[in-house]
Amino acid sequence: MVRKIQAKLVLRLHAQGLSGRAIARSQGMSRRSVSDVLDAARAVGVGWDDVAGKTDGEVYALLFPGRGEREMYFVKSVFRV
Repeated sequence: MVRKIQAKLVLRLHAQGLSGRAIARSQGMSRRSVSDVLDAARAVGVGWDDVAGKTDGEVYALLFPGRGEREMYFVKSVFRV
């Protein structure tokens, strides 16, 4: 199972002055995941101060809308026994 990026944590650590590489190393994340969060935050125009009061899920949804949502599909069986 793929874990969801901890976007709020990345933004907090970045606001504390850590580089993307340092965040990735200290949290066991890929540098790509960290840069995806920072790029998305820049694109949306938000920083740590904007998301500090939000939940992890809210921050993730703000930065990556539609990602992580699942749709359930049920197929009706057409076979008869």
